[in-house]
Amino acid sequence: MFGFDGDTKGLKVILERIASNDDSGKLTHKQVRGYARCMLAIFENLNIDTKLEAEIKLLLAMLSTSGIPYYDRSFMASRILELLKQNAELKSQQISSEYF
Repeated sequence: MFGFDGDTKGLKVILERIASNDDSGKLTHKQVRGYARCMLAIFENLNIDTKLEAEIKLLLAMLSTSGIPYYDRSFMASRILELLKQNAELKSQQISSEYF
């Protein structure tokens, strides 16, 4: 997809902005929903372990839903970040096991 290698670094940056968001409105609900819809659109091209795919995809769908308060969006973004950290650990373990 346009030279995209599936790396999640950029995704993490956006999710960190959403996770740190509060009622002061650094990002509007509309902006957060737009980011989430775009993340869902490229989801199939991300390097996500199959064990984590379903939960991350569901959280992104919920993040893009209308009528969700900032603290819920922040919580969902934080949970996705935790799952992406687990994803990186799983990928690292897979690489390590390939060498042994």
